[in-house]
Amino acid sequence: MRDEPAGNERHRGHTVNSIVLARQPILDRRESVVGYALRYRPLTPSGQLEGPETSIASVMVGALAEIGLEKLVGDRPAYIEVTPPLLHYVDQLPLPPERVMLEVAAPTHADADLLQALHDVIRVGFRIAIVGVIPAGAGEALWQLAGAVKLDSRAIACGGDEVNDLLMGLRRRGLRLIADRVETHEQYEATRALNFDAYQGQYFAAPRPIREAVAPTHRLGALVSLTHGAAGASLEDLERHIREDPGLSYRFVRLANSAFYGGRTPVGSIRQALMRLGAASVSQWIMLFALSKMTDRPQHLLNTAVHRARLCELLAREYPDTVPERAFTAGLFSVLDALLNRPIRELIADLCLDDRLATAITDHRGPEGRLLAAVLAYERGDFAACAQRDVRLVTVANAYWHAVEWADYATAMVA
Repeated sequence: MRDEPAGNERHRGHTVNSIVLARQPILDRRESVVGYALRYRPLTPSGQLEGPETSIASVMVGALAEIGLEKLVGDRPAYIEVTPPLLHYVDQLPLPPERVMLEVAAPTHADADLLQALHDVIRVGFRIAIVGVIPAGAGEALWQLAGAVKLDSRAIACGGDEVNDLLMGLRRRGLRLIADRVETHEQYEATRALNFDAYQGQYFAAPRPIREAVAPTHRLGALVSLTHGAAGASLEDLERHIREDPGLSYRFVRLANSAFYGGRTPVGSIRQALMRLGAASVSQWIMLFALSKMTDRPQHLLNTAVHRARLCELLAREYPDTVPERAFTAGLFSVLDALLNRPIRELIADLCLDDRLATAITDHRGPEGRLLAAVLAYERGDFAACAQRDVRLVTVANAYWHAVEWADYATAMVA
């Protein structure tokens, strides 16, 4: 929306050259965000993915220091994967321990070295989440050190006496139960029935199978026609549209005077506000405001849409064959089916988009579709698949956290 380089200068160094890093929300039973799982992989100097053990402590220190915990997770706890060797270096991480949950894969046995390392990190204030199930007899002491357990929803969604006994035993130990890899409606409903405390997975950015009251899309379609016409919308056209809605007029004046756009003197009219923002930015904000009125889905889903849109737009500036405004719209509308509970192809047909934009959203074809596919892969932590889309991982990593910051701001503005 603003003309800025895809790489925020504050994110240079380890963040760009040594590691790729993404986050995935962890949600409670009301679908409120209660934490973020951080997924990361180190990079070689040539930009290739390395194994997770290669200098991971040093690159994590650099990335976390440069990006900052506030931008990574806001005021929510961070769930960070660590290997047993990395536990010995955790005290080097520039993080307040009380805000971090360290995820440790369930070992086949608990040796003295692992138990001592866990005692050490707990002593300085970190909390432990065991990922998976510790085999019977492998170490009751490990369960006593943990505060939470993450279980693969694909393995426990079937239920049964064995699963019920396992969960009952974990609850008796006072452990917080988190269902991981929730990808389908069936897995979500099954883990809810088993009374899990929290959930993580791609399902929460997917459409729900129950079709609710259908939100009308004609207004959104009219806005797309206005903002994506052959020559693009002029400020005069946009001003006429905005003046018809007093609430929208107020929001644009407020936007123009915000910290993201504010100049030395505040604006006092719609025309001044639009001139400060620029036609392309105004068009995108109009779509955001319209979309926010069409859905009552949880705010984290709108945040996902805005983040994808912004990240696609930033990446498009790095590739000559892509159009940033188109890339923004492709990212934003990629979540339409989840926001409005209708099949994506139905929605796109209603909006009467041109073929290039429509196929970018539905089939990930064309220049903008390629970027959208890369963004979706990065979002779920599949960094190898992201690189296969002919984008440079360091470019995505560099833009990712700028997009996070922007999405958090924009979501608050449209709420």
